[in-house]
Amino acid sequence: MDKIKEGRRGRRRGRKNKRYRGRRGRRGGVIKILIVGNFTIDLINEKEQIGGPPLYSGFAIYKLGGEAYILSILGKDFSHQIPSFLKIYKIINDSNTVKFKHIFQNNSRKLILLSKTNNKISFKFLVIHNYFDGILINPVCNEVNLENINVNVPIAVDIQGFIRTCKINEEISYSSTNLPPNPLYTVFHSNIEELNNSGLSIKDLFKLGFKELLISYDEEGFELYTMTNKKYFKPTQIGTYRTGTGDILLASYFYYRLNNVDPISSAIKAKEFVEWFSNLGYQELLHIV
Repeated sequence: MDKIKEGRRGRRRGRKNKRYRGRRGRRGGVIKILIVGNFTIDLINEKEQIGGPPLYSGFAIYKLGGEAYILSILGKDFSHQIPSFLKIYKIINDSNTVKFKHIFQNNSRKLILLSKTNNKISFKFLVIHNYFDGILINPVCNEVNLENINVNVPIAVDIQGFIRTCKINEEISYSSTNLPPNPLYTVFHSNIEELNNSGLSIKDLFKLGFKELLISYDEEGFELYTMTNKKYFKPTQIGTYRTGTGDILLASYFYYRLNNVDPISSAIKAKEFVEWFSNLGYQELLHIV
């Protein structure tokens, strides 16, 4: 496996509080992206708030002018209101919602799992019509099965929820994984710790079908790998809000790529958007939820 030097993840900078007008999608309307993965209930500084990829990725897609649809599992213990900027494609009912306790120490974060869902999201019996311009798959605790995806649109994948070992009342740890190949894989995202624990190399990921890879290094930025090149993007204004920045990065980059923006320009724009979010935008999101 190709080990990459350990670092940290990136953050981003300022922009006006506005929503951009979306570009045209597959059917001539606004770009539509289906986000597959669970909401979470996050305990941060003893305060409970809604979280998870549907929230953070959905917020990025919405702010950039797209429409974010969600396919997620929610438990009976979920008492929060789903933000109006998210459109519900399908909610699977469960007895529990994924719940994490976040512990921040010395620029690092520990996640303690307090509860998790019992159901899984499987594409085997789920017919997803090609209504969407792209599908973003980002589980938090092994709730998504990547087999039998019956779509004909680009797919983005975040590795985090495929390699986590999720045991109640224990800190999240990692184990290696095998992903099924798919020619529709487009964008892959992982932070460096997740990648180095996944058992997958850069070459492995390209062989699986991915065309572009985003590898995050916390406050040190991220690298973009394409089939022919790689480029490092260093943040210019590091923000204070750490939660969800990886989800924001993947969603914003994927959105720009679906809009036919080239990889380098998409990475630059995504970097700027995450800097805005971690400095200012998170306040808007927290006000909404």
